[in-house]
Amino acid sequence: MFCKRLTFFILTFWLCAFVSAQEYSAKAKLDSAHILIGDYLNVNLEVTAPKGKPVIIPQLNAKLLEEAEAPFDWIANSKFDTIVNNDYYTLKQTITITAFDSGNYVFPAIPVFDIDSQIVAQTNPLFFDVFTVAVDTTAAIKDIKDISKVYFTFHELWMYVKKYSLFILVGLLVIGLIVYAVWRYLKKKRAQKPAPEVKPKPKIKPHIIALKELEKLRQKKLCEQGKTKEYYSELIDIVRIYIDEQWDIGAMEMVTSEIMDALKNTEIHEQVLKRLHQACTIADLVKFAKYTPLLTDHDIAFKDCKEFVERTAKISD
Repeated sequence: MFCKRLTFFILTFWLCAFVSAQEYSAKAKLDSAHILIGDYLNVNLEVTAPKGKPVIIPQLNAKLLEEAEAPFDWIANSKFDTIVNNDYYTLKQTITITAFDSGNYVFPAIPVFDIDSQIVAQTNPLFFDVFTVAVDTTAAIKDIKDISKVYFTFHELWMYVKKYSLFILVGLLVIGLIVYAVWRYLKKKRAQKPAPEVKPKPKIKPHIIALKELEKLRQKKLCEQGKTKEYYSELIDIVRIYIDEQWDIGAMEMVTSEIMDALKNTEIHEQVLKRLHQACTIADLVKFAKYTPLLTDHDIAFKDCKEFVERTAKISD
């Protein structure tokens, strides 16, 4: 009887661990295992995670490959496509690479992290071959072809910018100094004119300004236009300015954790502060980790920020 119970508990524990491991999945697939030198090769990435659990996917770029001394070159990353299905959501992205040397290559595994920077899934390494164009040495020699047009590629543009980056930087700096000098001159000229007398306006309470700005943001419909990063930047800036005016906290110069610590010393309800923290965390992921939130996350973050302003409006009155 004891052995049966022990077996039951072991099976139950193993099943729970298996289900937990299946919450996240990541897979990558090549559109071809063989390419010619200079051809583009697409890596189709697909990551599945539970709803409400954001993930962080490292983004491949030319600098990263250069530091790793990778034998192939990065071309571009597509935007993430989000597909919601029942209790899960799937992120899809296409990574385009190329190679200018023949041989056997390995595209490395891509790790997927949760919000606590723990690896929750990882793709498998992908193998592909790069071949040169076969030359028939037995064929007769042909006449030289006429000059053909060669189009300027993105890779060539990048190599050009990389080669002359110092000259480009100096040119931009000179242009910037000229613009700054003109701006200072015009500003000084305007300052010499007597300013018209302006009657001081009564100070508007911080929560009224914040609620008006939130309504303006909602009417812009930035998320519907694909401007997710701009949306979250404006949303959190409105809240930061409100906190600064309401409690005289320098929120615009603080990170999220510092703001939360400062607000703990106020009379704000714990649940209201917790929901604000969630909205700020999603905004940080969007701005700094290229996280793609769900459509429902936009409305939830907006409601949490608006509720924070409304619930704390009279605390400092």
